[in-house]
Amino acid sequence: MNNPRIEICCGSIADALVAQQVKADRIELNQALELGGLTPSVGLLQAVKLLTTLPVMVMIRPHNGPYDYSEADFEIMKADAVSLLRKGADGIVFGALTSHRTIDVQRVKTMVALANGKQVVFHKAIDQVPDLDEALKHLIACGVTRVLFGGGLGRIEDHLPLLERLQVTYGKQIELLPGGGLHGGNLQQFIEAGFTQLHMTGKRLDTDPVTSVTHVAVDESTLRTWLTPYQK
Repeated sequence: MNNPRIEICCGSIADALVAQQVKADRIELNQALELGGLTPSVGLLQAVKLLTTLPVMVMIRPHNGPYDYSEADFEIMKADAVSLLRKGADGIVFGALTSHRTIDVQRVKTMVALANGKQVVFHKAIDQVPDLDEALKHLIACGVTRVLFGGGLGRIEDHLPLLERLQVTYGKQIELLPGGGLHGGNLQQFIEAGFTQLHMTGKRLDTDPVTSVTHVAVDESTLRTWLTPYQK
């Protein structure tokens, strides 16, 4: 059984350094993980590229609202994607749905074209789509590199049979990246199922004692506990 490649969802330079320390294979770079992850700044990207050796996929998400973006939102997304790719991002991560919760094919094609050969990942917005088979066929036709998803809303382990079927059906046409709720208690199931890459955070919640604001951070000890048994 081959060990899967591990992508760590990071929201700061400290998180990215943890990803490097635990020997992750790739970073998904965000800001504001407590909001589900938003577009990172150019400064953060440059720091991560300077201080780590890992490939960096950048989140393109202008706010934590619905994924049927306005025209103004999408213009911002395009501008951010171009800027971050020019500054060294290895690829972009985004999602765009119609008001009917189907894949916004035209916007996906636009983002693939903007990436100009770099990797393009459609994120967990796909978990809101009623028909995953139809959605994956659209993303394959658009030239998307990889899909980050949990097989639908709810616990990812409850969707494992569906994810396995989708891997068998579409895995040679597009990379499937399970993520969203992976942890030490269910990781073995996905490794035994044969997935070649997995996405996780290993998060902890830090609360500011003055403001009571909660911040999500990647916890090194948690990730080491989860990952060490599967690393050479």
